[in-house]
Amino acid sequence: MKINKLTKYSVFGFIFLLFILSCEKQKNNGFDSEQKSIKFTLENFPMIDKNLEKMKEVNLDSISISLYKNPKKEDYDEVIVFRKNNRFYAIPFFSNMYFDYWNFDNEEQKQLYPETNSTFEEQIKKTVSELNLKPNEFGLIMKELMKSVLNAETNLDLKPKIFKNYIYSTFKVDKYKSEEIDSCTKRTEKIYNHILSETNKTIRYNQFYLDSENGRIYELINDGRKRGELKFRIKVHRIDCFTYRLSL
Repeated sequence: MKINKLTKYSVFGFIFLLFILSCEKQKNNGFDSEQKSIKFTLENFPMIDKNLEKMKEVNLDSISISLYKNPKKEDYDEVIVFRKNNRFYAIPFFSNMYFDYWNFDNEEQKQLYPETNSTFEEQIKKTVSELNLKPNEFGLIMKELMKSVLNAETNLDLKPKIFKNYIYSTFKVDKYKSEEIDSCTKRTEKIYNHILSETNKTIRYNQFYLDSENGRIYELINDGRKRGELKFRIKVHRIDCFTYRLSL
């Protein structure tokens, strides 16, 4: 049976389309090295310092988390690299100066630095997609990120003393205006009341982590209602105060 030219071109076109689709699918598969993933992140977020060193690594067999930063800078931007098997994906871990990245609730100050055009939540969701994380793998990665990498505190509803009349002071540049102490304490008390409100609900889907070193609280919200469904949101609350340190 003879095949005319039109049919040949159609078959060739179909095969070519399958090849393109296959290539596109392969792109959504992280990177084959840690350094390639970091390079990709630095190219997309040029405001990050390029002189990075690996400062911490948590290895969980098929999964690992690495923290990179410039140890010579007091106020630094960091990069976190996630690994699943032999695939890697890096995300920015900016300081609080980049309000848009953290998408802080009730932020009143104006951002003085270039916008990142992304958010922490978006980058975590990209990590899930790029590394094809399953719900249990995602839970493990977030737990170790908060616990072992950031040394974050949990069970915050039982720790009112860390919110009441306490000012979290982190090193900041002098471009910022000082915040009044009253506004800082009111903000932290308001966050604590929010934590209590969510914790006292009959069905609890939110988890709270206090990252005191970076002056943030991460609120992980599980929107999945079916078993095995990975659907989540991440809210970030700023608890540090832009104050100047006094020399005595």
